[in-house]
Amino acid sequence: MSNITCNNISQISLVNNHYNHYEFEIFYASIISLMPISKIYTQYIKVDVVRRKINQYTNWNILMILVNSLLYNVFNIDNHLISRFIAINSFQIMSLFHLYILYDSNILFYAMDANPLVLNHRIFSIISKPQLVRFEYFVANIIVHILPVYIYKDYLVLKDNNANHQLNMFQHIIMFKFMWVLNIFGDFNITSIYVPTFHWCNVKLVNLIVIIDYLLYKLIN
Repeated sequence: MSNITCNNISQISLVNNHYNHYEFEIFYASIISLMPISKIYTQYIKVDVVRRKINQYTNWNILMILVNSLLYNVFNIDNHLISRFIAINSFQIMSLFHLYILYDSNILFYAMDANPLVLNHRIFSIISKPQLVRFEYFVANIIVHILPVYIYKDYLVLKDNNANHQLNMFQHIIMFKFMWVLNIFGDFNITSIYVPTFHWCNVKLVNLIVIIDYLLYKLIN
């Protein structure tokens, strides 16, 4: 009887470990703390494309995926709150990116000055640069937007009946976005990193992102 009790306690402890709020808050605060550091040092990067890529929200999500992988594989930390946060972020990024492409794909490719990053070699000279850029973005889209959603798909619809395990992530995600734009840009001019010549109203853009994020969050919940 005592053995059964000990096993049950051990299993309960393991389950609760997956929902360790303290671990999640440390993870969350640590990533946010890196943003002002990034702001300080990226200004010294002279290559405009590289500077934009480092600061892009998608790459902050990739950083979180790498850190979470490190926690899991090195420190044996399998925190479902961290994974759920990344899963929802990834789903929203993928959705917003494709909505952006549907709105006007030329804006995105124009920002890249129609120069390929990887396929910029003479063996590809028979193919036009705009086509090479679009192919690179097609491959990158699968890797950085679609693949993270697929990897974390189980956490998108993660449910828990224990009232002590709060899985609501919307306020954390919105705060993370706002901390990103304020630390990286110093204001809400989030268009400047993607398309410097895009002069659409930034207030409308931020409001639209919040509304879309909220609707997508409700959709998966």
